[in-house]
Amino acid sequence: MADGKRRRRMVAAGVPATLLFAFANPMPAMALRQPDYPSWDDVEQARHNEAAAQATVEQIEGILIRLEAEAAELNRIALELGEEYALAAAALDAATAKLDRLKAQADAAQERAEQSEQQVAVIVAQLARNGGGDVTLGLLLGSADDADTLLARLGTADRLTASSAALLDRAIYDKKTAQALAKDARAAERERQKLADDAQEKYDAAQAAASDAQAKADAQRADIDRMYAQLATLKGTTEALEREYQEGLAANPPSAPPPAPPPTTPPPGVDPTPPPPASSAVEGAIAYASAQLGEAYQLGGMGPNAWDCSGLTKASYASVGVYIGPHSSTDQYNYMNAQGRLVPREQMQRGDLLFYSYGGSASTPRKYHVAIYLGDGKMIEAPNPTALVRIVNVRYADLVPYVGRPTG
Repeated sequence: MADGKRRRRMVAAGVPATLLFAFANPMPAMALRQPDYPSWDDVEQARHNEAAAQATVEQIEGILIRLEAEAAELNRIALELGEEYALAAAALDAATAKLDRLKAQADAAQERAEQSEQQVAVIVAQLARNGGGDVTLGLLLGSADDADTLLARLGTADRLTASSAALLDRAIYDKKTAQALAKDARAAERERQKLADDAQEKYDAAQAAASDAQAKADAQRADIDRMYAQLATLKGTTEALEREYQEGLAANPPSAPPPAPPPTTPPPGVDPTPPPPASSAVEGAIAYASAQLGEAYQLGGMGPNAWDCSGLTKASYASVGVYIGPHSSTDQYNYMNAQGRLVPREQMQRGDLLFYSYGGSASTPRKYHVAIYLGDGKMIEAPNPTALVRIVNVRYADLVPYVGRPTG
């Protein structure tokens, strides 16, 4: 399946081929309730009192953690709906391929049937010379039902030779085959249209969720930037350090319980003693992914300048000749499982695939996100509709207890 092209094609007829993830009609900032965030005057006053400064720091940090959590939830919803679309698009791709195959078979069968009828026409012409009247005209110009009736009548003719009878049998078989395949193609066309409608519906839902997440991010960006600057001022650090620290807290809050250990009965595709990954392939895939840093997120994107999470992982490993599964986080997890390439995450190594599901359960049918582990607690990802391709700390919230090892 040509994922890179099909994923960027709208599923309904008549829509432009390029599937742009437009954030339609974002919510204006004024439509959101303006909370009571600390002002710069508050910060300046707090700087002169240690207790007040600490209280203001805690207030700002609490606000930022809450905002990050709210944004993460909106993005998770968008990613889950995006994965639903990816699976629907994959089903549509399969249905389209099936329809194309059936149409080709039906066309070939119809051509064979017409050739067989032409051969039978010779027999009909001979019978006509022997008193068959307008039999030839009935075969060549009559309706499909007329031709069926005529072929059946010819089958009872006692003047047919063995070779003529064989030709007749073949003509009847070819005609029935052509009719059956044409019927199958019509049914496949109806099924494909049903799947196209479903994929379009899921695409619209994913796009709407992305628009909500983007609108929220746009409305809060100035406030968040200001609060990071305020934290840096109060603590005597830098905005970059404060942002990294706070984003780490939001992804892995210290109050959260430690990740649950893998279940005692792992999925069938888990290798408890896996070989190490092939370093050359891993480094090539990571180099490819790293070359996309700073590029946009796009629903269904697999390059060259925009990506979704599974599009980035798939293209990165494809660049070194390694197939990791279809263009879907769920399908890539299932492919790793089927190939016996799942590894307990306690053994994850550079180049492994990290999967996320709601609640972090391996048994959850849908995996809504996938990233590539870089080592040292870092991963590279096409994160969500509100962020660019990036390198971040591994998020353990919702992380599935098994990782995929494409090589080794």
